[in-house]
Amino acid sequence: MLRTRRCLLLGAATIWPAFHALQAARKEFWESKDPAAWSSEEKRILLGQSPWAREGMARFEVERNRAPAYQGVARPGGGVPGALPGSTPGAATSVPIGEAPPPVPSTDTGQSVQFRVLARWESAKPVRLAGAPQLPEETAGFYVIRLRGMPLLPPRKGGNGESVPNPNQEMLEAIRQNSRIDRKDKIAIPCAHLLTGTGESATELLLFFARGADPIAVSEKAVTLESRFGPFHLSVKFPLKDMIYKGALAL
Repeated sequence: MLRTRRCLLLGAATIWPAFHALQAARKEFWESKDPAAWSSEEKRILLGQSPWAREGMARFEVERNRAPAYQGVARPGGGVPGALPGSTPGAATSVPIGEAPPPVPSTDTGQSVQFRVLARWESAKPVRLAGAPQLPEETAGFYVIRLRGMPLLPPRKGGNGESVPNPNQEMLEAIRQNSRIDRKDKIAIPCAHLLTGTGESATELLLFFARGADPIAVSEKAVTLESRFGPFHLSVKFPLKDMIYKGALAL
């Protein structure tokens, strides 16, 4: 029995270093292949499931037992108080005479309402090389993060070339004012400005954060995109050690 245990320990001592050496030797395709040789599938992975493109949840947060103080939020789910323009939280509808009155409305939304949001560093070189949509000019001084899947209303269509107000204007301004890149032991970088897409991409956003005199360094280990807008909160963490391209931090 003792001999068997000793053999197992010796075997483990031999296998683990070999395993870690294999892990260290393995390289992602963006490190081992020239960008011109990246396949369509590899580009799709880099743009949607890579260190530069991570998924987070925009969560609908409401204090329990308290009516939310907001109106006109894009409907996140059936029965959410205040989700429809003009609705009055806590108001009961009338019922025909002789029928039992409806139960008292509750501010408890039950199951958590959330939306999957993809946050992608559009300004990162690997993302550019993978064929991401072209960025506006003069973006060199900014970190640019694209948000896809935000809980926004689709744009309205006007007739005869008529201009129609953006139904998300207040929400977009809240996103701009309350979005930042959090850094450990350093001042957060606020969102400087925001752009929306057009057509099918009208609910996608580009957030711009100034690189400034103290740019993000890999020694910070991780940064977190934080955004609060209306009753929603989005938080996406990015480990910086994974965002290395050709030996340098690529943001």
